[in-house]
Amino acid sequence: MDRAPSTPTRMIAAVIVTSVLSASSLAFTYQLTRDRIEEQERRAREEALREVLPDADEFVEVEDAATLEEARAAAGDTAVEGLFSAGEDAFGVLVAPRGYGGPMRMVVGVDRDGKVTGVSIVTQNETPGLGTKVMTEPGFLDQFRGWNAEDIDAAAGGFDAISGATKSSNGVRSGVLAAGHVWAAVSGEGGGAEQ
Repeated sequence: MDRAPSTPTRMIAAVIVTSVLSASSLAFTYQLTRDRIEEQERRAREEALREVLPDADEFVEVEDAATLEEARAAAGDTAVEGLFSAGEDAFGVLVAPRGYGGPMRMVVGVDRDGKVTGVSIVTQNETPGLGTKVMTEPGFLDQFRGWNAEDIDAAAGGFDAISGATKSSNGVRSGVLAAGHVWAAVSGEGGGAEQ
């Protein structure tokens, strides 16, 4: 069987057809799995919120654009991906500080008295066995509990990073600082990012 000669036009056509088929397949797969992925993300976020604010009955996502803009401004360089009211002046703040492997999505709970109630990492891309120690090292996440959001920068003075995972540790610290600044800004206690 004779093969048709390769010409620039045929090669370009083959690349275009392959690209269109690949893009179509990816789009179709995304459409099939989008709802399941969103549901898994919602469950992970809900679980993290319950972990950091266990006394809350429900979490209401703050959708007020002005409040969210104020929260993002207060957080400085740390991305604020969501703000969840858990009763009177208590918040779960979904932040994405930068770790060694990129953004770490985490929820920080702050109660009505401005105390950090807990930190839960939702997703991360840190180096296995090193950066992931921020989730597995006993007491690391617990050290943030009780930090005063009204003066979060002073509270951060007693921070203990994990040896060998300094960037990951500092990423978690940045997320907690950002959440403290967000709480201070949206609860009317003043404050803003000085990271």
